[in-house]
Amino acid sequence: MSAVKFSIKICLIVALAISSYSYGATNNDLAPLLQLSQSRLNKTTFNAMPLNDNRSVQLSSSTWLTGLPSISLSYLGELDNSNIYEQEVSLNLPIKSFSLHQSDNQLKRLTSSLLEQQVALQKLYLSGLLRQSMWDYRIAFVKSNQLQRKASLLEKLYVQQKQLSNAGEFPKVNLLLLDRERVDIDLAQIELKQQQDEAMALFQSLTGLSEIPVNIEENGHNMAELDVQSTHGADVVLMQHPLWQLQSLQQQFQDVMMTSQQAGEQDPWTVSLTAKETAGDLANDQHLGVGISIPLGFGSALSQRELSVWQKDYQDQRINSERLYLELKNQSQKLLSQQHNLKKQQALLQRGVSLSRTITEDLAKVKDQNQMGYEIWLRRYMDALDTESRLVLNQVAQQQLHSQQLQALGISL
Repeated sequence: MSAVKFSIKICLIVALAISSYSYGATNNDLAPLLQLSQSRLNKTTFNAMPLNDNRSVQLSSSTWLTGLPSISLSYLGELDNSNIYEQEVSLNLPIKSFSLHQSDNQLKRLTSSLLEQQVALQKLYLSGLLRQSMWDYRIAFVKSNQLQRKASLLEKLYVQQKQLSNAGEFPKVNLLLLDRERVDIDLAQIELKQQQDEAMALFQSLTGLSEIPVNIEENGHNMAELDVQSTHGADVVLMQHPLWQLQSLQQQFQDVMMTSQQAGEQDPWTVSLTAKETAGDLANDQHLGVGISIPLGFGSALSQRELSVWQKDYQDQRINSERLYLELKNQSQKLLSQQHNLKKQQALLQRGVSLSRTITEDLAKVKDQNQMGYEIWLRRYMDALDTESRLVLNQVAQQQLHSQQLQALGISL
C-alpha cells in the first residue's frame, strides 16, 4: 500500500469515527437525580436544620392576640383599722387590631413564599453541582476517547513504519517520533482519568449512584423560546431567578414590617375584664366592668433612630438588588456571547478539518523523500487529528453551554 493511499485511509477512518461518535439531542429527564440529591441532603446528619424540620411546623402564633393574657390583682385596706378594704381582679387581653391582623396575614404569605424560594434555591444549587459533575465527566470522557482513537491510529502507523524500518526502507528515528507522540497521549490520559474520577466522586456524593446517565442533554427548555437575546426578554427571565425572587420577597417582608411599626400596629388593643369589691362596716359594693385601650394612630410610631436604621437597610437592600441583577444579567450575556463564538468556531473547525486532510494527503506524496519531509508530514498528521478532536469537543461544549445558560437563568433540572 502506498503512503498516499494509507494516509487517505487513515483520514477516512477518523472521519467515520467522528461521525459515529457524535452526541445527538435526546430527551432525557434528569429531575429524578435532583430529587435524589435533595433527599440525601435533607437526611444527612451534617444538615442540622433540614428544611422540613418538624420543629418549624409546630411553631404558630395566635390569630387575635399579640401576646399572652395577663391577670392583675390588687388589694387596698384602710390604715386606721376601720375594716374598710378594696380588692380588684382584672383579666387583660392584648387584642390585635384589624390592621395588624391584615399585616400578619401578609407576613404569613410572604414567609410561605420565602420558604418556597429557599427550597427553589436549594434545587438550583444542587442542579449546578449535578450539571458540573456530569458535564465535567462527559468532556473528560470525550477527550479520552478522542485520544484513544488517536493512539489507535498511531499504533497502526507504528506497525507499518516498523515493518518498513526492519526492511531497511525507513530510519528508526521515525519510530522514535511515533513513540514520542504516544508518550504525550499517555500523559494526557492520566490527567483525564483524574478529571473523570473527581467528577464521578462529586456525582456519587450527590446522588449515591455509581453511573452517570448517558443522555444528559437538556432539551426541555429552548433558549429561543426564553427570548434571552432581547433586553426585555432577559429581564423577564431573570426576574424569575430564585435569588432575585428571594431578594424581592425579603424587601417586601421588610416593607410590611416597617409600615406596620410606623402605623403603630404593633401596639395592641387591650381589653380588660375587671371585678371590683369595696367592703366596709356600713356597705359592701361589688362591680363588674369592661375596659378597652386603643392606641391613637396620629403621626408616626417610629423614633428617628428606628427610621434612620430602616432607611439605611432599605438603601443597602436596593444596592444589593441592583448588584444581583447586574451580575445575573452579565453572566447571562457572557454565556450568550460564548454560544455565538462556539458556533463560529464550529464552522471554522469544519473548514480546518477539510484543509488539514488535504494538506496531509499532499505532504504524504513527498514524506518518503527525506527525514525532514517525514517529520513535517507527521506533525501535520497530528494537527489534523487534533483539529478533528476539537470539532467533536466543540459540539459537546455547545451542549454543555446550554446547561450553563439554564443554570445562569435560575432554571433547575
